[in-house]
Amino acid sequence: IDFEITEEEYDNVRSLYEQLLERSQHVKVWISYAQFENSIEDVENARAVFEKAYKNLRDAEVKEDRVLLVETWREFEEEIGDPTAIEDVKKLLPKRVVKVRQVTNDDGTDGGKEEYYDYIFPDEPENQPPRLLELAQKWKK
Repeated sequence: IDFEITEEEYDNVRSLYEQLLERSQHVKVWISYAQFENSIEDVENARAVFEKAYKNLRDAEVKEDRVLLVETWREFEEEIGDPTAIEDVKKLLPKRVVKVRQVTNDDGTDGGKEEYYDYIFPDEPENQPPRLLELAQKWKK
């Protein structure tokens, strides 16, 4: 990839990134791809890569990777300076909550409880508030 960048063969670079993403959907590959597009001043392609990465990671249910991606995307938009795009990306930022889970030791005995961080993304359907009026109308029928 670096060789193709130095040779300014940008279509080859894109092809190599796409091939790499077929094998690994790692968040760092997505970020690197978007940063490449930004480095050649193709802001729209960079945004498209971020959007595609977000959808892909959402479907894969990898919350920590999504957090890293959205934070990097927000920094990118702040650097570009488009207020509308900044707000759109900020809407994707999750809430960080502390949860408690039961721990089981290797021998199967109760290990107590531990706290851990979880991320609640606003676009996940299970995190949407119930539509009270709609539910009430269904109940009435």
